[in-house]
Amino acid sequence: MLGSNPLRPQEVGDGQTLWVQEVFYTLQGEGPFSGEPAVFVRLAGCNLSCYWCDTEFESSTWRPDLSELMQTIAEVKTPFCNLVVLTGGEPFRQNIRPLIDGLLSLSNSMRVQIETNGTLWIDLPESDRLHIVCSPKTANLNQKLVAKVDSYKYLVAAGQVDASDGLPTTSTQQAGEPARIARPPAESCAQVFVMPIDARDSETNEANIQATVSSALTHGYRLTLQTHKLTGIR
Repeated sequence: MLGSNPLRPQEVGDGQTLWVQEVFYTLQGEGPFSGEPAVFVRLAGCNLSCYWCDTEFESSTWRPDLSELMQTIAEVKTPFCNLVVLTGGEPFRQNIRPLIDGLLSLSNSMRVQIETNGTLWIDLPESDRLHIVCSPKTANLNQKLVAKVDSYKYLVAAGQVDASDGLPTTSTQQAGEPARIARPPAESCAQVFVMPIDARDSETNEANIQATVSSALTHGYRLTLQTHKLTGIR
């Protein structure tokens, strides 16, 4: 979207119908489950507008009810796949609780990963098979979310890193504007991942990779790459 998307407010209905961009089967390309087969449920709309975002999440008119969505997931999922990734856009913009309840009830091995920018929250079931990956995009995190975050993921660009902690120092909403993106709380036990921003330019991308490597080596973070792009899959 490259910052062109409208800012969509949180719309928490009963969760029986969701605005969905797409559902597809692939390998998780980044973060704690990188390399695992997964069904991606990309939810439409976002409450933020990141200038480097390269994901389309506004073009769909598909608003399936929960039974249709669950059936679509079942049709694309393979028997050995036990990971569903809820992403966007911003998943917490809609009421995903009924969907998560339905997914976790499919089997005792089914896991659900939520990718969120950390600004919104809805109440979720308590389950060790529910994993929240927060990729902070603003200066503040929703405090109800913070206690539930399992992993943090930061996008790193060369020349835009705080030497004291190896994390971003510029805005995600305005290119080149200084901003201190929210950091994990000091008491957090969540693992921190760092990932280079894809600038769609080979020289800049190499610099971003090296900055991310340095951040991981210096501060003990875990490096993650967008392996779906490296392998040419979705």
